[in-house]
Amino acid sequence: MKANVKLIALAAVLGAGIYAQHAGLLDLSHRLDQLENLAESWWAPLVAVIAQIILYMFAFPGSVLMWTIGVLYPPWAAAGLVVAGGVLGSLSAYFFAVRMSYSWNKKLVDSKIYGLIRNNSGFLQLCALRCLPGFPHSFINYSAGILRIRLVPFIISTSIGFAVKGFIYCSAIYAAFHLEEGEPAVSFSNLWPLMVLVLFSLLGILIQKKYFSGHDKHK
Repeated sequence: MKANVKLIALAAVLGAGIYAQHAGLLDLSHRLDQLENLAESWWAPLVAVIAQIILYMFAFPGSVLMWTIGVLYPPWAAAGLVVAGGVLGSLSAYFFAVRMSYSWNKKLVDSKIYGLIRNNSGFLQLCALRCLPGFPHSFINYSAGILRIRLVPFIISTSIGFAVKGFIYCSAIYAAFHLEEGEPAVSFSNLWPLMVLVLFSLLGILIQKKYFSGHDKHK
């Protein structure tokens, strides 16, 4: 739940960034142009995907790279990179968990989130868990490997989850960093990604409350 509150705070920070750039208090245009030129290199998307794979495989928060990807690439392209890195990284973590030692797996099996995933491992439930803002992907990936969840629903639900989250997050980030000169800071085109991010985060809080309260009742 704390992660969802952080996401709402993130939306507020991005909104403040839009205003600061429009008011001339912050000028990132020159540095942004340099980074975007670098991002046009053929190897840049490949590096972005490989970096996500490594982070997700070893249970690090690969989603932090959405910040960089969301700034440098338009939302649809950024979402594609997030899906590619997320799916391949999740599969790597899945197979890595299969080969991990019993003592390490025992720590995960005893966790509340493992029990939640064990009781909600169907396709629709996996989709919902993947889409939840702030829900740790590493727990889903490793738990799925230990539980030997079927690969087809795992891959499809992972793709859907990263596509939804990737597009929402990257749209909000891209809008905050790419204000056109003369464009009003307060406009629907700039604010709709932030509003969607806030609503998405609030929905995530409600769903996580439902999931975890339901899990506690069945313990």
